[in-house]
Amino acid sequence: MGMTVNVENQEIPVEEDTTAADVKAEASLNDDAVLTYRGEDGFDSLNDDDVVVEHVDEGTRLEPQPLADNNVFGGA
Repeated sequence: MGMTVNVENQEIPVEEDTTAADVKAEASLNDDAVLTYRGEDGFDSLNDDDVVVEHVDEGTRLEPQPLADNNVFGGA
């Protein structure tokens, strides 16, 4: 059963086996981006191999965040 998520004002359809990497490709995002979303306990992120429907609900807004060697989780 499919659903949609929102990425940069685009509705992206996801199926039972759609990964975060698939969503990034569909939204034409950089491969190095990390998809983040607001979870129950604050912000969470999806790894490229995470199956989207196992982590987020219908209509969830996924925000791409740049990931660079010098800017990883508060690194300088």
